[in-house]
Amino acid sequence: MNLATIIADHDGDRTALIDGERAVTYGELRDRVDTARSNMAAAGLRMDGRVAIIAGNEVDFAVAALACLGLGGQVIPVRPTSPVPELERKLAAAKPTMMVLGVEGSWLADDGVDLGIPIVDIHTPIDPAADPLPIVDCPPDHIAFLMLTSGVASDAKIAMLSHANLAWAHDAIQGRGADGLQAIDVSLGVLPFSHIFGLNLVLLATLKVGGSVVLQRRFDAEASLDLIQRHKITALSGAPPMWRRWSQVDGPSDAMSSVTHASSGAAALPLEVFAAMRDRFGIEVAEGYGLTETSPIVTWSRGIDVKPTSVGKVIEGCDVILAEQDGTPVETGDIGEIVVRSPGVFAGYLDSQGLTDAVLTEDGWFWTGDIGVFDDDGYLYIVDRIKDVVIVNGFNVYPSEVEQALTSHPGVRGAVVVGEAHVETDETVVAHVLGDVTAEELDAHARANLSRYKCPTSYRFVDELPVAPTGKLIRRALRP
Repeated sequence: MNLATIIADHDGDRTALIDGERAVTYGELRDRVDTARSNMAAAGLRMDGRVAIIAGNEVDFAVAALACLGLGGQVIPVRPTSPVPELERKLAAAKPTMMVLGVEGSWLADDGVDLGIPIVDIHTPIDPAADPLPIVDCPPDHIAFLMLTSGVASDAKIAMLSHANLAWAHDAIQGRGADGLQAIDVSLGVLPFSHIFGLNLVLLATLKVGGSVVLQRRFDAEASLDLIQRHKITALSGAPPMWRRWSQVDGPSDAMSSVTHASSGAAALPLEVFAAMRDRFGIEVAEGYGLTETSPIVTWSRGIDVKPTSVGKVIEGCDVILAEQDGTPVETGDIGEIVVRSPGVFAGYLDSQGLTDAVLTEDGWFWTGDIGVFDDDGYLYIVDRIKDVVIVNGFNVYPSEVEQALTSHPGVRGAVVVGEAHVETDETVVAHVLGDVTAEELDAHARANLSRYKCPTSYRFVDELPVAPTGKLIRRALRP
């Protein structure tokens, strides 16, 4: 098998990618991938060779990724906005044999930055008269992508995902009948392709069914609303901060009338954002849950009744248990760590057997580090990350619960809650807040909505909150 074949059989005249005013058909995309594949082979890429793609959500990303996969190579997607020291650390860990610079990554060449890795040209044919190289047939467990996770420099992990992992996820999201993606669908490609959500569930999943992806290199709510109307976007995926901005942006109430698939992931979608999207645009945003290590699908809300604040039901072909730390399953309605086994579970972390063994059992169960609870109908609710739990006088406080309570105040635009050491209570709850509200007003609001031990003891007002490219709030950046 080979993921590179996902574009092989579609009508050559159908539009595959739209980048600004430029539309690329499937026929043109195949030609460009053929050229890039030949150029990579001429540059020495062979089975298991690694190509770092430093590009944004642009045509060159898709071309380079499919070309590398076609030779049996391993793709390393890298954010083009990463500063040079961060790029050097990431590339040193991933060890690519060559790299491709997209338009968004061209600043490296323009600034004369030498990362010590050969740059391959994917545009100009080495031999225009040569026949295209065939796509290599790979074993299903052959590694396709090396995904740089969002760990800090000292514990960054590189997840190894196979062709079979990613292909299974495509089939899994189609498993609930007519609600799956089809060739007539048009997706907005605004989630970063360097992140598994944007890469596999937007770009690759849409190309597999022969749909079209409208590329937006950087999220801008006003600009994306224009793209949604102009291209009649049907599949819209985003992280909660993006949905919040869409719910607030100026525009007509029918601006999203074409959207039939609306999905949120990467973090919990606040209830008020769900309600705002429903009330303003008539859209019920369906939440899902997954991780880089699960390709990234575990639960899904498409094709079933949406329950606000739930991430839906476990996808077909995936097994999930909630367990105590000793592995004992918990009862329905009790919280436990989410443990997953599916064909989408990754092969492990690159060059990190110890880290792999800490989360992946010999029989394929992946311990996610997330805490969840099932209701009686089989819907899953994410409570928090184990490492983020704040312990106050022996009681567990889940930052996400406190954050949701704080952001329900009309004067709060965002909040990040962390724990800090306290001499009397072991830890205390500290809230970093973005908004127009006083500490006194916010404390009264928290006390009205939370148990006393869950209420922040300190409110720190900030001009911005640390946010990952996916829109996920980064709590570790605010820990002491």
